Amino acid sequence: MKSIEDINRKIAEKTAAVWTVSEFKKHIRASDAVTPEDVDVVTCGTFGVMSGTAAVLAFQAADAGSFTHATKLTLNGVPAHIGPCPNENNGHVDAIVYGTTGSNRPGYGGGHLFADLVAGNFVEAQIDTDTGTTTKSVRLSDMSAAKMIVTRGAFRNYMAFVNPSEKEVKTIFSVLPMKGNMIQATFSGCGEINPLENDPTLRFHTPGTAALVNGARGIILGSGTRASAAKPNLSLAVDMHRMDPNLMGGFKMMAGCECLTSVATAIPVTDDAALAALSILDENISLPVANVMNRTAFDAAIYADAWKGDRRIRTDPAKCKTSDCSRCRDLCPREAIRPDLTITKACMGCLTCISVCPDGVYSAKTGVLHTRAGDVPIVLRQSDRLRGERIALLLRDEIRSGNWRLGGI
Repeated sequence: MKSIEDINRKIAEKTAAVWTVSEFKKHIRASDAVTPEDVDVVTCGTFGVMSGTAAVLAFQAADAGSFTHATKLTLNGVPAHIGPCPNENNGHVDAIVYGTTGSNRPGYGGGHLFADLVAGNFVEAQIDTDTGTTTKSVRLSDMSAAKMIVTRGAFRNYMAFVNPSEKEVKTIFSVLPMKGNMIQATFSGCGEINPLENDPTLRFHTPGTAALVNGARGIILGSGTRASAAKPNLSLAVDMHRMDPNLMGGFKMMAGCECLTSVATAIPVTDDAALAALSILDENISLPVANVMNRTAFDAAIYADAWKGDRRIRTDPAKCKTSDCSRCRDLCPREAIRPDLTITKACMGCLTCISVCPDGVYSAKTGVLHTRAGDVPIVLRQSDRLRGERIALLLRDEIRSGNWRLGGI
């Protein structure tokens, strides 16, 4: 048995054996005899819709003495909640923005705003005060503080949704209605690479433990809201100034916008119990199948079904026979389709374009859920396995550089 301090010493000396979760799973699938002597740390990651994401932003809105207090604030049209600090005539504004809050601009919400700020873009702040309205362009670098709080994230497991009724229904999960008779399925979760699938009892995910959130170093505060023994999740805090805009963002849906967040954590391989927990594979992870109308599970598939498909979309613009392709572009949840119908790096492989395009410009092997009622094709993914693997790789390299310490407070 190794202690965490033993591993921390090896990290500082740059002699620790650090693998990403995907590298580790390759050994398990190959039936390699991996022992705690072979590996010291395994880095896990996840990326997807995390509704419980918010940011506390602070900046100089106007000259000191120009107003006593602010009463309303929007950033790129996204409403913010003034406070909790009073203004006290100093022209400074503190505010909280929710990642799921929409704006006066269709398809734009808090998650998009956070990514714009991290990318270094100017955003328009409109501040109503007791002396009038002030408009100002601000960037993240202009903000005295920008702290992101994830109240519930990196869920160990989720549910897949289907529509057993005969009629199609509108849902909060997609830009498209879900067809009936169980011919479509949607799901979330990165399966075997998710941090808490590999540490379901939160043995190593303790308060004060470091984690990467959207590519920046933060800390785990503890269990998140709506957490349970069966469905653990995390709350985290992180400074936004070192984040990567490609590891976060917004996601358009029929009912508004969601916030995309990525989380990576490091699991020390101290003993056989830690190794056994890390050895979980998609084939052994249940994915409950629920009725989208009441979110009640009535069957179960496995994550191996969900992630057996392609991670990204293939494109063939020459197939387009539609005179106006704006519908494909407008309905893309990530606004990742260019005017020439090719796809930008903003794409997260959600599969929506395949359902929208009538000409087969977009294609992918999408995976199929095997249920007792029959096979149900997957038409929407709200998580991105590639970005989950990417943030796990970032953390692996950070630890290998010696610039990391395991363990919480």
